[in-house]
Amino acid sequence: MNKLSRFPVFLVLCSLAGMLLFTGRAHAQKYIFAHYDIEDGLIQSQINKLSMDTDHRLWIGTFGGACRFDGKDFTAYTRLTGLPDNYVATIFSDKGGCTWFGTMNGLARLYKGRIIRYKPDIPLKRYFVGSITQDGEGTIWVTSAGALFRIKNDKMQHVPVSDDPDIFVTSLAVNSAGTLYAAVYKKGIYRLKGQKWEHAIDIGPRYEEQVVKRIFFDRFDKNKTYLLTRSSLLCAKDRVAKPLDQRNVTGKLKGQLLCIEQDADANIWLGTDNGAYCIMDDDEVIHYNSSNGLTDNSVPDIYFDADKNLWLGSLGNGLYRCEGDRYTVFDRTQGVPESKIIMSVTEDWNKNVLMGIDGAGLLRYDGKKTSEVPVPTGSPYLKGVQSLYTDKNGTVWIGTGQTGLWQYDKKGFRQVKNSSSFACNFITADDSGIIWLGTSMGCFYYQNGELKQLEGIPPYSSAMLSLGRDSLLIGTQNGVMLAVNKKIVPGFKLKSFPATAVYSMIRYRDLLLVGTDDSGLYTWDMTTGAVNIYNVDDGLKANSIYSLAADERGRLWMGTGRGINRMQYDPAKKTFWVIDNIGSKEPVVEANQNAIMHRGHEIWISTTKAVMVYNTMTKMVPSPPPHVFIKSVQMMKEDGEKRSSIDLNDWAELKHNQNHLSISFLGVYLKNPDAVSYQYKLVGLDSAFSSPTRNNVVNYPSLPPGTYTFKVKAISPDGQVSPKMASFSFVIIPPFYQTFTFRLLAIIFLVLLGFGVQNLVHQRKIKRQKAIEAMKREEKLKIRQQTAEDFHDDLGNKLTRITVLSEILNAKIDREQADQRGIVDQIKQNAASLYNGTKDILWALDPKSDNLYETLNHIREIGIEVFHDVQVDFEFAAVDEDIQLVKLPMEYSRNITMIFKELLNNILKHADAGQVVFELDQSDKNAIALRVTDNGKGFDSSATHRGRGINNINARAKRINASLLINSEAGKGTSVTLKFSKNQLSN
Repeated sequence: MNKLSRFPVFLVLCSLAGMLLFTGRAHAQKYIFAHYDIEDGLIQSQINKLSMDTDHRLWIGTFGGACRFDGKDFTAYTRLTGLPDNYVATIFSDKGGCTWFGTMNGLARLYKGRIIRYKPDIPLKRYFVGSITQDGEGTIWVTSAGALFRIKNDKMQHVPVSDDPDIFVTSLAVNSAGTLYAAVYKKGIYRLKGQKWEHAIDIGPRYEEQVVKRIFFDRFDKNKTYLLTRSSLLCAKDRVAKPLDQRNVTGKLKGQLLCIEQDADANIWLGTDNGAYCIMDDDEVIHYNSSNGLTDNSVPDIYFDADKNLWLGSLGNGLYRCEGDRYTVFDRTQGVPESKIIMSVTEDWNKNVLMGIDGAGLLRYDGKKTSEVPVPTGSPYLKGVQSLYTDKNGTVWIGTGQTGLWQYDKKGFRQVKNSSSFACNFITADDSGIIWLGTSMGCFYYQNGELKQLEGIPPYSSAMLSLGRDSLLIGTQNGVMLAVNKKIVPGFKLKSFPATAVYSMIRYRDLLLVGTDDSGLYTWDMTTGAVNIYNVDDGLKANSIYSLAADERGRLWMGTGRGINRMQYDPAKKTFWVIDNIGSKEPVVEANQNAIMHRGHEIWISTTKAVMVYNTMTKMVPSPPPHVFIKSVQMMKEDGEKRSSIDLNDWAELKHNQNHLSISFLGVYLKNPDAVSYQYKLVGLDSAFSSPTRNNVVNYPSLPPGTYTFKVKAISPDGQVSPKMASFSFVIIPPFYQTFTFRLLAIIFLVLLGFGVQNLVHQRKIKRQKAIEAMKREEKLKIRQQTAEDFHDDLGNKLTRITVLSEILNAKIDREQADQRGIVDQIKQNAASLYNGTKDILWALDPKSDNLYETLNHIREIGIEVFHDVQVDFEFAAVDEDIQLVKLPMEYSRNITMIFKELLNNILKHADAGQVVFELDQSDKNAIALRVTDNGKGFDSSATHRGRGINNINARAKRINASLLINSEAGKGTSVTLKFSKNQLSN
């Protein structure tokens, strides 16, 4: 806190506060306990039992139900949520993730959000459950109404410890080896070996009437077992329990003993009906109660968790967590007046601590107690202390708000002359012993009994630093000024110094350190001129640095506007780094300006709430890492409204329209939950983890279909990463139109559609071509038909006319003119031959001839005509009229006719055959074979034939892609076969 801001309201504060008397004695120091009560969310303030689950969350059993604490929120469980009773006497979290509740009305188990109740298999007078534990094999053991039970096959089975039916089990415990121990009233301690119980510890007749409430195994000495009764603490060695009475430790314990625990330093903690006790290694006993930070109420349970937190549950004051001995505080419980602020601290000539209080004078602490320092009567404003300083002679200099400067030593108080007109907020001395003052009216110095003002210094200077016998740095509201030989050096300016107010200055080795109003810590190397500036980005709790001090280990301490920082110096790099983020949560306090003191192994820092005393020898041991888990996964609507939750225990399959997810996670870090940061990534979407963030909820809108795994890790303030990442896997099923099957089918459909379209186009093209060809054919047929008719009519008429004229001419020629008659006969014969020849042409031109049946009939007619007047028997094998369906192109019918006409004429001319047979061979369904056979003289078919007839036949066969096979032997006749495929007829 800036002292200058307090001057205008000083009189008002004094008039409201008045004069307060100090108590003559107070406790030496107040220990730090974090406190949680019903206003923080605790279900009920009377705590019976504590436990920690596998997710490192704290479970609390109270008079009014149970609750789970994750560092931020308390989640309640009561009879309304399924518990048998709201009075939870004991609570236990097992290794499998279940939490067990022992209530006034029986046993219950919580697993995956479901509570299951258990009833014993024997009748009991009452169902109060006192102890729950788990042995090394994982079996749950329970005591109810003095009887021992185990949970087997989800049943509460009675297990007798001995044959005595009246045996009464008072408590259970399991050692580090997993062996179960049971305390039996008046019988001692038993343990379970295999399936048999054996007597383990004898408590002797002196203590057998006392109920053993707790069995506790020393974590550092396996040979020690502690037994706790309401009035005694016993330590068992060699199977015999004896009182723990080293140096009369137990004689220092007052009240009833309720519980026992051991912390990380092997100290034994005892909960009593009046706070708690801690038995240190050196047998020192500290009693913790309301006077030093805890409570005067009963402490039924103390619990040291897996993260090295020590918890204390009280009856009526809720839950406490011990913060250790890193620092203690002085506040109103140690004698500081209510509503008063300690503005400065120093040591007097006897090494006692003096605390200057604005409005209440001086408070002295001698290491054991605090007491008021009487001030001169008639000087009420001397109690408005603003600053303190002890010079090398042991004189304490006191700066006040309204009565100026005072001296205080063994002789008493003396006011410095001519100082009452200003408020003195800073005091120091240079190397020559001159006292320098920062006041509301500028800078003053006190030398040889005179108070003089240093000219040129603006009002409200509040920090000064001597650089030798003649040089002084002065912090002002607008930077740093230099005075040499009590004169201001004009134009002096620190390199790169921000234009801001100076609150504090110290010299650290060869560095000048300056705490500023809003620009953090400024460092200037006085040998090299190097400058560094540290602010909140470097880990400082605030940019306003009110006080600075270095301890004996070279660590830098800073009182800031939002707490205390520690920094370590690196001599090689000549830089600082923050070292105080060790996990535990510290109070957010505003330090007072220049109210800091290094004393032995302590740093005293005054704040607006209390004086905080830090132990400089405390080891900065990193705390255990946080443990992270996923709290929930919510499906969100497009407008951000929650739609539904997803079960975290199963692999989630989501529809394509369930792709807006909100994932909430938590790093359980009970020391300082607000300081936990997170890194996460969504495998399947992100390639790397996110930057560290304090936000524990992440939204993923419009996720595309695919398989995902969300992973998150938690990071503590000192950089410890959670040992295991929390993860959640899910798949977003694509819509049917994005599935592989659909895409494959779509591709196949498109391909088939393409083929179909192409085929349709092709078929239309073919159809169009066929239509065009049909039109052409029809046109050709018409032309052929017309040509045949015209040719027949025209040529036939003319040949008939020639024949008639020839006959007339022949009749007019004398019989004696034989030559002329011969010529006329030749004309007549040629005309007849020409007429007969044109019949084949006319037949070929006629479209009715374009089938196999007509072609064969025409060949038959040719054969009959050729062999009509000769001694040759011509046989034509019968053919089925169905062959009319076999259509022949015009060139086929024409060439087939001409081939066989040529063959028949050749048989007539050369074969001397008596029989000729023509037949159609249909043995091959895919081909047509036409064969003519004679029984003539034959010829050698292997010999070369150069006749034009056979060459014409071969040429015509090639035209119609037909094969011609000639088989002949001399004297054995000849067979000629013409064969062609049916398929080519349609091409």
